[in-house]
Amino acid sequence: MSPRQGGRVGAPTSPDGGSTSPARPTRRQFLKVSLSAGGGLVVVLHGPWANGNSAAAAAGVQTTSDDFRAGPFVTVHPDGSATIYAKNPEIGQGVKTSLPMIVAEELGVAWESVRVEQAPYDPDRFGPQYAGGSTGITTNWDRLRIAGAGARHLLVAAASNRWGVDPADCSAANGVVAHGTGAGRRELAYGELLTEAAGIQPPDPESLILKRPSEFTIVGTSRSDVDLKEIVTGRTRYGLDYRVDGMQFAVIARAPTFGGRVRSFDAKPALAIPGVRQVVEIEPLDNRAYMSGGVAVVADSTWAAIKGRGALVVDWEPGPHATESSETLRDQFSQLIEGKGEVVRHDGDVDEALSSAVTRLEAVYEVPFLYHATMEPMNCVADARGDQIEIWAPTQVPGLCVALASIVTGVPREAITVHMLRAGGGFGRRLMAEYAAEAAAVSKATGAPVQVSCTREDDMRHGYYRPAGMYRMSAGLDGDGTLIAWESNVSTTSRHAFRGDEDTAAETEVFPDALPGAAAPNFRVTYAPAETSVPTGALRGPGKNATTFVEQCFLDEIAHASGQDPVAIRRRVIGEPRELPYRDHGGPTFQTGRIRHVLDVAVEESGWNRSLAVSSDRSGARPTGRRGRGVAAHMMFGAYVAHVAEVTVANDGRVRVDRVVCALDCGIVVNPIGARAQVEGGILHGISAVLHGEITIADGGAVEGNFDDYPLLRLDEAPEIEIHFVESSEHPQGLGEMAFPGIMPAVCNAVFDATGVRVRRLPIDVAELRFG
Repeated sequence: MSPRQGGRVGAPTSPDGGSTSPARPTRRQFLKVSLSAGGGLVVVLHGPWANGNSAAAAAGVQTTSDDFRAGPFVTVHPDGSATIYAKNPEIGQGVKTSLPMIVAEELGVAWESVRVEQAPYDPDRFGPQYAGGSTGITTNWDRLRIAGAGARHLLVAAASNRWGVDPADCSAANGVVAHGTGAGRRELAYGELLTEAAGIQPPDPESLILKRPSEFTIVGTSRSDVDLKEIVTGRTRYGLDYRVDGMQFAVIARAPTFGGRVRSFDAKPALAIPGVRQVVEIEPLDNRAYMSGGVAVVADSTWAAIKGRGALVVDWEPGPHATESSETLRDQFSQLIEGKGEVVRHDGDVDEALSSAVTRLEAVYEVPFLYHATMEPMNCVADARGDQIEIWAPTQVPGLCVALASIVTGVPREAITVHMLRAGGGFGRRLMAEYAAEAAAVSKATGAPVQVSCTREDDMRHGYYRPAGMYRMSAGLDGDGTLIAWESNVSTTSRHAFRGDEDTAAETEVFPDALPGAAAPNFRVTYAPAETSVPTGALRGPGKNATTFVEQCFLDEIAHASGQDPVAIRRRVIGEPRELPYRDHGGPTFQTGRIRHVLDVAVEESGWNRSLAVSSDRSGARPTGRRGRGVAAHMMFGAYVAHVAEVTVANDGRVRVDRVVCALDCGIVVNPIGARAQVEGGILHGISAVLHGEITIADGGAVEGNFDDYPLLRLDEAPEIEIHFVESSEHPQGLGEMAFPGIMPAVCNAVFDATGVRVRRLPIDVAELRFG
């Protein structure tokens, strides 16, 4: 039996190599309360949610004689206010606000009385701590509710004991326990109950009564980012702002070709630059995915280090892929998609179904490498003097920072401390941690604390890009337009293969249980990784940000070829409400009723069946472009999303996205204003990618180096955005990635609606859309 009103907790693998989510507490796992030596109250929740390490958890929650520190997450103070730790890294996704909201809801305090602090990196106290896979809310929902409810239980018990009444007859809200009504009503503030709560036997977490969604007063209400004032007044310290005493500054000269390495270098010209202190070679790790090496120039300022690097003379060994280019990769893809890859899934008889189909379609789609474009380039501060290391990093994976720093320095992991700084964007780029390895290595070599930072050119030309790939699609329909066969032959630059996991190369690139393919009785997916040295990694909605574009655009082609409305064919493929097996992140099932619902909401709110107004100049005298509307719907990490996009295609081929309607079912929405920001950000990011995003490869390296040749969506290109969250009591899911993949096919389908031209290769080629 689980805590009442609790939801399920999934357990995907974390970037640190462990489980992102502990199991639900059982009756043998309990709250322990004791008095600290100073007389303060220590409350520890035992069991998997605290990693089962009561000694470590207790050590991490030392208290003063006045405070009630209820486990690792929350402290109640004598004035009734509470301090709540935000356990995961904050990269702009809002968890520093939303996770404490969950604790505060069950604790029963007013949000205005809560102070939020970033937790230190200590997985023994807090459980897994990272930001990835949109898992922050969904994997912490139960444990944070239990943390808040456990503390509330003890405070209510203390009050009921004082009054001699049944705790069930008491209530708690806004930091006050109450009993009775009218003239007989009694109240005690939390701050009056702290000492008495220390002597109470803590409850079994499974016996805790959690609030019903209808009782929520914090969860489901919009709360501004807890750091908002500090951000807008310039007081928040991001990684690039961080300083420690005696710190030096470093930039790294990196091979101009992926897979290249240092043959030799002459440090004298660099050392002649005023302010340059040292020049240090960084050896690559055996697995270059985690640190590729180079030559670090260390100076009194970042500018001096950059000037010194410019003077540095390095002889580079170009490596085995010095002639690699976008063209050679396309040639590989073209050969590998001819059905020669690993069969990932095969249902029925695809060949027979395709040969007998009344309507048969084939198309080839392509996606490019994409750059993450975080506003804060990669950087890290490390102090690796002596037998301990301290790291200050804007990172998504503090655990990986520890692991890599240990590898490059030989310092044991337990002697390494990581401070999680607020990051100026992540989008999956900071799931890698080479910046921590580099900073630790340079600090160890120089004997001084060092900040290693990237210029925009460094960051763009030496990133871990969204994989490029090619997709040969085939489909067959019977006489009444029913989809009877679907085949995907795929080749990409697998991010698993890049980091050496060739056996699982397909897992990050194709999703064989996803609709629409999985709805066909005859269904085959094959995958073949391309050989490449181009670094790849996770980018917002990894894998899905390519396959959703391909599948939702190809489904539109099927609709057009069979004379069906694009919405009608999606409803037909989705079918009746049911649960389908889904093995990937977001499973174990795919609920067709939920995706049908968000599709219907988006279609209704967009006015799908209404004609679009003609685009005119300001005088209204003449048309200035062709208008179209497109739709897409998909499931991402357990959330269901549908987009309708409206576009105008100018006569010169330029595409403007005028309006986007997005409907989502992500379960319970913890912080609506934060959720809306994530969805809006994902939509704008996706439009930027579909219109502009492409990293090209030439002579073994990346061509683009800054925003002049890798443009982002500008303010005057932003569309009107309407967001509709479906009311739901389902277990909450994250939202940082879900809106990104689906907007790309919605825009491309709208371009076809406007022009009759299919977009099968991204970004959109303006030349193909010119008219007149």
